[in-house]
Amino acid sequence: SARLRQILLNLVGNAVKFTEQGGVIIRLNAQNNDGMHLLIEVEDSGPGISEADQERLFKPFVQLAESGEQKGTGLGLTITKQFVELMGGNVNLESSAGQGSRFQVELPVEKVDAEEAIKHEQIASGEVIGLEPGQPRYRMLIVEDQFENQLLLKRLMTNLGLETRLAENGEEGVRMFQEWQPDLIWMDRRMPVMDGEEATRRIRESEGGEKVKIVAVTASAFKEEHAGMIAAGMDEVVRKPYRAEEIYDSMARHLGLRFRYRQTGPQSETAPEPLTPQSLLGVPVEQREELRAALESLERERIDAAISHIAQGDEELGKTLVQLAAEFDYPNIINALEAVSDG
Repeated sequence: SARLRQILLNLVGNAVKFTEQGGVIIRLNAQNNDGMHLLIEVEDSGPGISEADQERLFKPFVQLAESGEQKGTGLGLTITKQFVELMGGNVNLESSAGQGSRFQVELPVEKVDAEEAIKHEQIASGEVIGLEPGQPRYRMLIVEDQFENQLLLKRLMTNLGLETRLAENGEEGVRMFQEWQPDLIWMDRRMPVMDGEEATRRIRESEGGEKVKIVAVTASAFKEEHAGMIAAGMDEVVRKPYRAEEIYDSMARHLGLRFRYRQTGPQSETAPEPLTPQSLLGVPVEQREELRAALESLERERIDAAISHIAQGDEELGKTLVQLAAEFDYPNIINALEAVSDG
């Protein structure tokens, strides 16, 4: 995925940048530790990082080099940490001054058979960019108490142009179903006030409750708990952390939705021009500042809006920025913006 690639690029780029002598080692492995996990290690023989600097390393725009010889925004490691956590994993650092550094990333993964692998490869050949025309604009209700999970699911829904509402617990979800009559509900299992299973039972007993599709979203890996959710009236169980293709597959099964894809193979459009400081010279200062502030916030909606404003005046530059943002290569854009400002 684009996120996984950017995680690796950020870690390797950081290691190379600070290693003047010696080398950088990349290790990939898998282990079964309460579920299958992908392990990524990036080790360098650079100057290492003191304990005090490790405390603030993943904060945005921290400059660790007091001499100022090693320039950079520091955004790459912040993005790395955020992406790893969004994917349900964790990132650790082992380092000491003068002894080099080793970053370790652990991400939950699932084994698939050959047929499933081919299916996911076909999906990955094009990013979902919308719905095929002529389909109903279904209503989607997200019943979830964790803000990060709400944000991710809502973004997947709104990217398709679907009307979406949020409920923060089961009781609120039941009330919102009765008032709004959504077509599909993403139902978290564990929530305060009322859990997902009880909320599902009450919805099924309500008027229209037999028609709505209810998909359980849970971090649980226990099949017994999954069986309990199905028994409560849920149509399917999708495990956290969310994967976009699984969410879209579920919507296709239960609502019959058909998607449009952005093709990235040989027949795709000509690649956009690379980003340079010179290409940003014609962008008004206020738009450059808007884009930088959006990138620093790491909020995708702000970033998309800022790029859209720039694209209105320079379509080709807009394509380049869209491509970089799609690959989560925010540091590249930040560096170009800084170079323009310094110039």
